[in-house]
Amino acid sequence: MAFPPTCIFYSTIALNTWTKRCRVDGRLYDAHLGKWMFYNPALQEKYFHVRSGNIDSTARSRPSERQLVEMSEHELSGRYPISVWKEALSTPISRRLAEIWIASTRLHRNGLGPEPGSLVIARQYKRNFRGYGPTAGLKIGDARLLAPRDPVTQEEMIAAGVQPDRYLSCVRQTINGYVSDLCSVVGVVPIDAEDEVRELAEHIDGLLNGGTAN
Repeated sequence: MAFPPTCIFYSTIALNTWTKRCRVDGRLYDAHLGKWMFYNPALQEKYFHVRSGNIDSTARSRPSERQLVEMSEHELSGRYPISVWKEALSTPISRRLAEIWIASTRLHRNGLGPEPGSLVIARQYKRNFRGYGPTAGLKIGDARLLAPRDPVTQEEMIAAGVQPDRYLSCVRQTINGYVSDLCSVVGVVPIDAEDEVRELAEHIDGLLNGGTAN
């Protein structure tokens, strides 16, 4: 990637799901909770829930670590079989952030979503006072502040080079008509973008492993 996005570094992002607030390097903010990411509207930043270098989910249907080991691959946890949950929960932060950033860029370019900006890296992510390792995310505009439009359709997303999530929640749950939530067990991804995703993921890995912003 010729011009990777710039990056903002933090020491610690600590989320309290009970109060729906987060601390970013000690400063307190309101947080909008999602099952895979949460949004800080004051900073217009979105961060991943993580566990040991991979993305994580706070969904009630998320299988426990014991269930992931003991349940058969075809058994369901919520709407998805264990095999699909395993694949989602083994996705590296860097890979999923690269997919999200590229998909968000394509959506914004076509008037379908808010504008993404810098990457965000935090050396430590805590949720409800427990540490889970580093996390990452991105700056992205608040769809609530955009001029309302007709709700984005599946066809518009595909024409923009973005594949909707498996159950189309991204187009059923738009904000002001725009695609806002790209995450799910089988989430939104950019179409025909493997080389671009791989290159950006490698760049993000370098940042997570102690690199500096460009």
